[in-house]
Amino acid sequence: MTHPPQHELRRNAVSARHLVFFVVAAAAPLTVSAGFLPLGFLVGGTMLPAAFVIAGIAYTIFAVGFTAMSRHVTDAGAFSAYIDKGLGRTAGSAAAMVAWTGYTLGQIGFAAASGFFASIFLKTYLSVSVPWGLCATVIGLLVTAISYAKINLGARVAAVLLILEIGVLAVFAIAVWVQGGPEGTPWSAFDPGSWQVPVLGGTFLVTFLVFIGFEQTAVYSEEVQDAGNAVRKATFWAIGILTVIYIAAAFTILMAIGPNRLLDVLSGDPSQVVFNLNTSFVSSSMTGVMQLLVITSFIAGVIALQNAGSRYLFSMSRRGLLPAFLYGTSRSGTPRAAVLLQGGLVTVALIGFGLSSLDPYTQVVTWTNSPTLFAVLALQIATGVAVIRWFAARGTQESLWARLIAPALSVIVLGVVLYLAAANMSLLTGLGATGNALIISPLVIAFLFGAVRGRMTAGRTQEADEHVAPAQAPEQL
Repeated sequence: MTHPPQHELRRNAVSARHLVFFVVAAAAPLTVSAGFLPLGFLVGGTMLPAAFVIAGIAYTIFAVGFTAMSRHVTDAGAFSAYIDKGLGRTAGSAAAMVAWTGYTLGQIGFAAASGFFASIFLKTYLSVSVPWGLCATVIGLLVTAISYAKINLGARVAAVLLILEIGVLAVFAIAVWVQGGPEGTPWSAFDPGSWQVPVLGGTFLVTFLVFIGFEQTAVYSEEVQDAGNAVRKATFWAIGILTVIYIAAAFTILMAIGPNRLLDVLSGDPSQVVFNLNTSFVSSSMTGVMQLLVITSFIAGVIALQNAGSRYLFSMSRRGLLPAFLYGTSRSGTPRAAVLLQGGLVTVALIGFGLSSLDPYTQVVTWTNSPTLFAVLALQIATGVAVIRWFAARGTQESLWARLIAPALSVIVLGVVLYLAAANMSLLTGLGATGNALIISPLVIAFLFGAVRGRMTAGRTQEADEHVAPAQAPEQL
């Protein structure tokens, strides 16, 4: 068996199919359906299914320029590598630190949520009381072990968990459509005349948040077979799959409740709405399965974020931004030190939060995941600008749509979404301006640190680039 060099990720370790599993698993569709869609209905009312159509179109447009760049630049740093090429070393280094910080905070939040629901499940079905912090810590350590093994092991685990959670959603949807909703099929939800303009901002906050993760296809570009084509295919497949799942789930929930009963049903505990509907339309035993799969859905997301975070550490170490010991791989081709450091930092954070008096779901999860949204949106906007500048400086075979029009449109649309997210941040956090500033402060610190390190290590760029896998030659368009 041939092993990769000590400082290289394993080539051809994953396929485009694996990338799709990682990305969709990171988005955690069952968790979104059970946890975020009721919130979306509270904020946006019956327009939620249509809002997912808009979000899906917006991200498809962004993916045009994003994947065009991926065919020329192959680097585990993904966003940061593209920004480095298009906007310069300092901007790319700052972007790398912001991306890693955002993904790490998201991983902490997902692990905390999985521990929270695991604790409830053990108490409800096995009459065993285990603190949520202990459950989350065990899950964090398990994910670290999976990530330390071959990357395709993590892909297989994510694939199994994803298929199971989509399966239970499908059973619920089929039951609702077969039995019919109390008010029939609410096709009026897609009528623009019924939309409420004042709540568009809050609605988009939810619909764009739940797409986070699809950009991770490029994180694995050094390990995937036929990187240029695989990243492009996996990105569009992932966006398409997520869009269909979210629209179908939102429309099915609306149908099961009935538009005129929406506010009454949501006036109770929104987190239990989908479970209660599943009990009514399917069975209580299947609801137990759904509650278990919510836990595994979060775990699948933790695996994906653990992989993304560790590969950002690896990439930053290779470029001289972080200590050299992180730039090393195991015999299986995984970034061993980066995986262990990533898992260790998350585990320490989970232990700390577990020992605190903070509510795991309304505080820990919300406060750690909100910065992830802002980090990814800001990076997507910067990537769009970088794509335009990079292609403008080179003669390429990419079309005008791919190298200019689509990236420019995505910058405008995502810029509006970022503004709306900032203006409506309190809907997610429940905090005022000062509290929200504290939550975002890790991203600001990461940006400043990355920018300073980028300036200090500018001379190492050429050496780092020599170790990056060559990009696939672009296809004729």
